[in-house]
Amino acid sequence: MKRKILVGVAVLLAVWALWQLVSIFMRSPQQQVLDAQQEFFDAVEQRDWDEVKEWMTADYGDELGQDRERAIANAREALKPFFTLEIEDEVTRSLAVKDLGEVNVKMHLKGTGAGYTQLVIDQVNNLKEPWIFHWHKKGRWPWDWKIVQIHNAQLMGMRLPQMMQNP
Repeated sequence: MKRKILVGVAVLLAVWALWQLVSIFMRSPQQQVLDAQQEFFDAVEQRDWDEVKEWMTADYGDELGQDRERAIANAREALKPFFTLEIEDEVTRSLAVKDLGEVNVKMHLKGTGAGYTQLVIDQVNNLKEPWIFHWHKKGRWPWDWKIVQIHNAQLMGMRLPQMMQNP
């Protein structure tokens, strides 16, 4: 009797694992990009900079002249005084095809901290234009999506705080 129960549980686990695997590979490019977007935000909320770096391509560049290393260094500095951080996002538009994706997101930060925490929250929350995340799929697997650029039209012409300027 115990053996039948164990075999039954093993079969159920195998079916569940197979279903999970199939669902990963059957997701549309748009769903893959949206899932990657959420995982990227989770990494930022946790301030896991190694994981954030993994989500960005080595050739990342943006209109502020930041490469991947400078963008991460600036984000690390801006979010350093936060004790807690939550990113509430509203996807206003998303589009993805086989190897290219774009997600437009309005972000609202919540958090607690010291120093200039409230200044960062206010600056991000006062942006009316959405953030545009440009994604490329850099491999053949559904989890190979990477950010090549992050853009916000309101950042053009804004002066970065001294601590965030290119050295």
